[in-house]
Amino acid sequence: MFLERRGNLFIGRFVGLWGNPFVFHGFSTRKGGVSSSPYDTLNLGFNTADDPQHTETNRNRFFSALGISSENLAIPQQIHGTNVEIAKTSGIYPETDAIVTNVPELGLVIQVADCVPIFLYDPNRRVIGLVHSGWKGSREKLGFKVIKILSQAFQSNPSEILAWIGPSIGPCCYSVNQEVASYFSGYVQNGKLDLWAWNRDILIEAGLNPRHVRVSRLCTACHSEWFFSHRKSGGNTGRMMAVIGLKKKESI
Repeated sequence: MFLERRGNLFIGRFVGLWGNPFVFHGFSTRKGGVSSSPYDTLNLGFNTADDPQHTETNRNRFFSALGISSENLAIPQQIHGTNVEIAKTSGIYPETDAIVTNVPELGLVIQVADCVPIFLYDPNRRVIGLVHSGWKGSREKLGFKVIKILSQAFQSNPSEILAWIGPSIGPCCYSVNQEVASYFSGYVQNGKLDLWAWNRDILIEAGLNPRHVRVSRLCTACHSEWFFSHRKSGGNTGRMMAVIGLKKKESI
């Protein structure tokens, strides 16, 4: 992943999606907004103690930089669960942590501040997905479940699906207790959990070609000057957004 500068904002882009005529996407950083510490400056989460007007201004800046409307977004109300929704219209999707669609111009959105964001795109069936996978969702193999839904609902061939794992807390920083570690045998070293490798392997287990799964390897805790990190901040911080959507055929 690289960071593209748009005015005062820096937007994360994946090489495999950047410039794609069929898809728009982006991942926010913490720079270019109006919020004060500890939400400085581009906090996009209303589920914080930040001034809601600041968050609204920040969201408008981010969506404008992506060239999308806030009225055309499908936003999961994340609860660290395993519910997957097929989005057909914009709006809030309660108690949902993964969302998929084949509707053009409908942007999918998730919020993160250490948890693993997974971008999915099937170029043949023209369907996309976003997954919010913290340790609980990862434990329940949420990514695997999403791939199965893409296969069943849209006839996607898993081997043709492309995946990108975005910035999130890495194995360098994600210390876990023994209870959490017990769910991830083989993925914990020196008390630190590698959710990047776990989620990558879960996608491969679901049928994705290993060459089609890219990991950004950007740790939100290591790079807290660029990204919000719930763990690094002690739980009081802002939120970033991952966005992906399909373009209309006539606009291609």
